[in-house]
Amino acid sequence: MSDAPHSYGRGVVGFFTRLVADAVDMLAMLWDWFSGRFDWSPLRLFVALAIGIAYLVSPIDIIPDTIPLAGWIDDLLVVTAVIRLARFDLERYRRWKCEAGRSV
Repeated sequence: MSDAPHSYGRGVVGFFTRLVADAVDMLAMLWDWFSGRFDWSPLRLFVALAIGIAYLVSPIDIIPDTIPLAGWIDDLLVVTAVIRLARFDLERYRRWKCEAGRSV
């Protein structure tokens, strides 16, 4: 599936496990970038986050959030798309962490 060093499993559980792991790594990358430890500018991440945040805070949704569970599907798809757009930056960050001797 991916050359990431983790085994996430398959199916829905694997999907959500990877989604959470990617989100955590994305926040760690931003933290390391803002603190000056990670000196490469993750441009794709910034663009993806800007698009994702703009959609999530927008009152216009494909499926209104007032519909229980179904209203969150488009939000989940946007979060997934943001992470996929930032995949290159995430992989580069993970390589940097491994080379720097930090835990992944």
